[in-house]
Amino acid sequence: MGVGGQATGGDPEALDRVLVGARGVRVREMPGDAPTLIEERDPVAVRALREALRVADLPGFVCMCWGDVVLDFFDADERPLTSVTLHHGYSVRWPGWPQDARLADGMRSLEWLAVRGVPVPLQEFRAAEQRQAESDRVAYGWVAEIPETLIPFAGLFLDTSTTGGGLTGPQVEEARALLLMTYPDPVDRILRLCAWFAAGTGRYSGYPAHERIPAQFLLLEDQADFARAVELADDRATAGAVRYLLCWDTRKRLAHLLSALSPGGRHKILVHARDVEARRWIQRRIAGLQ
Repeated sequence: MGVGGQATGGDPEALDRVLVGARGVRVREMPGDAPTLIEERDPVAVRALREALRVADLPGFVCMCWGDVVLDFFDADERPLTSVTLHHGYSVRWPGWPQDARLADGMRSLEWLAVRGVPVPLQEFRAAEQRQAESDRVAYGWVAEIPETLIPFAGLFLDTSTTGGGLTGPQVEEARALLLMTYPDPVDRILRLCAWFAAGTGRYSGYPAHERIPAQFLLLEDQADFARAVELADDRATAGAVRYLLCWDTRKRLAHLLSALSPGGRHKILVHARDVEARRWIQRRIAGLQ
């Protein structure tokens, strides 16, 4: 994870010019003065590492972590030349730059380490790639369930997971105006929103911020219409209705929503709760109404 903005200066080729004088490198873990993991003096290998550290640009960000490993380069007389910190196979940190620099081909440096007995950075990089691929797959599935009239907002919706917040009031109003125009029947509209809320990870907590957006629209719907929608909902929409009832945003109106449900609607909700803990939680809230 990085922070920052426009780069304030720096020459992308400056590090490469310094490394011309490198005749060896020691690799240490971060942070602190950790012991040397490997030492490489072979000129071909040192040159290969130098080439692997070529950067694409200085995008003006600073990674928030210490980094994976630090590379301590030295010259022909064993004098320290410079040190570089690798970050996730994506960027490098060097004192000669005001910000971190994006590597042209980050895999090369990680593979260089792995073949010399330091495989963890490469393993973590590949694991991160797999997590990102899974996250992208889930996000694409979530986007596919957005009500058609709101598809132009898909990018805005997904961006909320980057900013960490939901839609602003004006954004909700703009999008909801389209919902009301395209789906004027409230029950139909709620069913579509519930089906959308069921998409993505489907988790009741710890899900990406963009997945709570359907709840922002459902909060503006009438509880009696919500109850009628539950009666007509298929399995997917019912799953979304359960998720909505368990959503933190719903807590202030939960009692009213549960009270509006018929006995059959309450049973339907309980049947579609995806785990025992959630089912028991809803049962306790229903019992508290009596």
